[in-house]
Amino acid sequence: MNLLHRLQTRPDVLDRFATIVLVDPLQYGEQKIPPHVLADPRYRFVQGSIYDPAVADDVIAAGDTVLHLVAQVNSFTAPQTTTVDDPPRYLHHLADRRIARLLFLSTADIYGDNDADDLQEDAPVRPSTIYAAAKAAFEAYLSAVHAMRGLPYVAFRPVTIYGPQQYPGWLIPRVITQALAGQPITLTGDGSVRRDWIFVSDVCDLLLAALRYDGDDINGQVFNVGTGTETDVLTLTRQILASVGADESLIRFVSDRPGDIRRQVATAARARQTFGWAPVVPLADGLADTIAWYREHPAPPAA
Repeated sequence: MNLLHRLQTRPDVLDRFATIVLVDPLQYGEQKIPPHVLADPRYRFVQGSIYDPAVADDVIAAGDTVLHLVAQVNSFTAPQTTTVDDPPRYLHHLADRRIARLLFLSTADIYGDNDADDLQEDAPVRPSTIYAAAKAAFEAYLSAVHAMRGLPYVAFRPVTIYGPQQYPGWLIPRVITQALAGQPITLTGDGSVRRDWIFVSDVCDLLLAALRYDGDDINGQVFNVGTGTETDVLTLTRQILASVGADESLIRFVSDRPGDIRRQVATAARARQTFGWAPVVPLADGLADTIAWYREHPAPPAA
């Protein structure tokens, strides 16, 4: 939804496409696309999985650009344990249709634990969760189908994304919703895990820049997506508590989550140089916008 909202403010991108097809299985039973967008003839909504051959056959044609954001929700309280999709068949279908390009949103989590001060795209891939492993596997299939059949693709590996409309089981929305409700906030270990936090609009702007990119030189490449700054989870939680006027006594520490990554930061130099992009939303501003959205859209906090 954040990308859709951003797209509507960018006629330079929107006008490049005759029709934009939105595919979503609505696994949570809620349609979040605004009615005015659904009524716009430039958009078409299809409920279903893009991995369903019937759906893919219906919505994908020669020359299309495919933006693949699909991911099963993965949170502290409900870690992903398996994946049942069939990426190879799907990617061969895209190759059969001779699409213009596939843009795939992967994750920097595929690197696993990494002490580097700046993640590089050629760092070893060592996923430590099923979520990250599924993303890494999809990238591997992309590479194979690109080599075998010339499927044009670009993969993006963002650090931790946050912002409005995020699934409330993830850390920042969970802390915000629990703090607003005055409920205990659980942090793993001692809260010293460090992350590079990137606001969702900055990620959207990079994807839109990639949609506007006409050259073939980016095909088969991967790009890290980050701000180059890092903040530990405890400090971040305290910032949120202070912003909503909640007391730090709400914080509870629990056992470390198996497979959790201790540190992750990336300047995303390759993406900056290639697309002329740079993140512009400071953490304090992004948190303020996110808190404001959850104040206006209260939801039951995740357990």
